[in-house]
Amino acid sequence: MFNILIVDDQISVLNGILNAIDFQALHIDAVYTAVDASRAKEIIQTKDVHILLSDIEMPGENGLELNKWVSERYPSIVRVLLTSHASFDYVKESIKIGCFDYIVQPAPYHEIEDVIRRAVAKICTDRRNTGYYNLEGLSNIVLNLFSSNPSNKQQSIASLRQLGYVITDESHIQSVLIDIYPYSDSVAPSFSDLSIFAAITETAREAFLEPDIHNLVCLNRYKQFVLLLFCGGDSINNLSADSYKAFYQGICKRISSECACYVSPTSQMAQIRKMIYTAHRNMLDNVAKRPGLYFADGKEPVSETTSLSENVARWMRLVENNQFDTLEESIFSFLDYNASLNRLNLETLSEFHQELAKIFFVYSHNHKIDIMGLFSAEYTYNDYMGSFKNIESLKKGVSYLKNAIAAAPREDAAKDTVPRAIDFILSNLSRDISVKDVADYVSFSPEYFSKLFKKETGENVKNYILRVKVEAAKDLLKNPNIPISMIALELGYGNFSHFTQMFRKHESITPSEYRKQFLNQN
Repeated sequence: MFNILIVDDQISVLNGILNAIDFQALHIDAVYTAVDASRAKEIIQTKDVHILLSDIEMPGENGLELNKWVSERYPSIVRVLLTSHASFDYVKESIKIGCFDYIVQPAPYHEIEDVIRRAVAKICTDRRNTGYYNLEGLSNIVLNLFSSNPSNKQQSIASLRQLGYVITDESHIQSVLIDIYPYSDSVAPSFSDLSIFAAITETAREAFLEPDIHNLVCLNRYKQFVLLLFCGGDSINNLSADSYKAFYQGICKRISSECACYVSPTSQMAQIRKMIYTAHRNMLDNVAKRPGLYFADGKEPVSETTSLSENVARWMRLVENNQFDTLEESIFSFLDYNASLNRLNLETLSEFHQELAKIFFVYSHNHKIDIMGLFSAEYTYNDYMGSFKNIESLKKGVSYLKNAIAAAPREDAAKDTVPRAIDFILSNLSRDISVKDVADYVSFSPEYFSKLFKKETGENVKNYILRVKVEAAKDLLKNPNIPISMIALELGYGNFSHFTQMFRKHESITPSEYRKQFLNQN
């Protein structure tokens, strides 16, 4: 996280920025303010300031003089100037003293936010480039401590000792597995790894105050962060529950309240794999993905789920009667009810997933539905088979399969599909029709329809549409009185060059050349 100092002699300007800017979203931890350069210098000398946002026109020492002072003594601070006058002399001076940016007031708050966001990005880049935070290297070293290969573990211990960490196989250790849901669930997280590493490290320092307890942070392959606490004595064993609560609350405040922290039992470095597995298993069993602080030794046993066999029998009757929406509602209700009573963990959810798979797969087999044809690039067979890991994933899988099966063609319904599709294509040659248009007409998904069409005709749908259009174009080209541009429009090609390109792709000559050949032969 980062700290910012805003300097302006107008209180209304300061209050406007403080109230309008979402500093937390910009990863700003502390916001300091000053109304003159003198107070600003005091803050810079006593606080850890990363970004300076300063007015130029102020009584006494102005913003340019303040920035010059900062650049000489604290060159790492990223400086941005604010002014109500777009003076070229000011711009020239700001460039001379190395300011990051220059904003003319009144500026929209989103513009100020953008400058702060870019300033944060610059600090992150500078830190990476100067080795301030070698995240990838250090994270990999720590991650190797959990390796099943003893040599990898010993190599990591040796590397850490070279970096100044006094750690041995006898060191007392404890881990906190941190699952930040917006980060671990996202393909492209909105915040950087760097800011999270920094926030976890700082929060750990504040929560676990014993001077001989040290911490390291790494990122595992499941996109969860692991905080490793270690010491030479037994201080870790004396940590209070309040220390862990303070750590969890700090993570919620600094990063996201949508997170869960899993505290492992204390152990020694020699038993590190067994220790981290306990926290990892605790995390896997939180299939409802409830935010909170969890202790491995305080885990409650999961009670038996409510009459699964009776519900499975009822769900089979619902699907056989094509009551798909009622089926989905009943399954979701069952999941939510048992989750509310803490009756679901990884094992019970996996069993539940298997029963649901049987229902859908048996129904598909009995009705001669191609089960593999129900899946697509957006949601694959492997996606469904791995959906037992948490409740939301399983709900997504149930919804997908329910909708796919409800819309899937039965054997008797598919008999006239291809002839109807061909009739539709031939009746709409004047339109720019797509595979999806044809699939929608016959009420199938584009993926399934494409497979069915290829199976019945031996030809790709898209190629078939192009071929019949080209055949129609050839008939029309034989009449010299019809302009080629009109033929293109008649066949749904608004762009003449596109029509020419498609015709040449199929016939290896242009429409004009085809007409000329035909007329010369006759």
